[in-house]
Amino acid sequence: MVRMSSPERTATIRRPPLRPLRRGEILLIEDRNDVREGLSQLLELHGFMVTDVADADHGMRELAANPHAFSLVVLDLMLGESLGGVDFRLRQLIDPHLAAVPTIVITATEVSDDARAPLHPDGWLEKPFRFDTLLELVRRYVVPEGSGLLASD
Repeated sequence: MVRMSSPERTATIRRPPLRPLRRGEILLIEDRNDVREGLSQLLELHGFMVTDVADADHGMRELAANPHAFSLVVLDLMLGESLGGVDFRLRQLIDPHLAAVPTIVITATEVSDDARAPLHPDGWLEKPFRFDTLLELVRRYVVPEGSGLLASD
C-alpha cells in the first residue's frame, strides 16, 4: 500500500495484484449531484464509460444485476439516507462475484486505519482530492475506451 501526500488530504493506493486491466464501466456512487456529475463527465472525457448513481441501494442493484459489466466501483463512503457506503462495501465483499470488482473509496470524513481495514479498499481518496490523483487510481484498474476527448494524455 502506498500513501500519497499532496496539497489535498491523502490518497492511499493499494498496489493491485498482477492482473490484467479490466474493460467495462465504472460504477460511480456519490450522493452529491454536483460531485457525481463532475466526476462522471471528467472520467468520460478521459475515455471511460461511467454509470453514475446517487445512492448505494441503486448502486448495489446495478452491480448485482451484472457484476461483469463493471470494471471498477468508485464509492463515496458517506452517503445520504440510503444504504451507507460502508454497508454497500461490506455487502459487496460477501459475494465473490461482486467482491471481484475493484473499489476505490472516496470520503470527506477521517477514517482510522482500523475502521478502513474491514473494507479492503483498492484505493482510498480523502476529499478534497485532485482529479489527476483519482485518474491515476482508475487507470490502474480500467482500460479507457479511447473515445474521450482527453483519452490520450
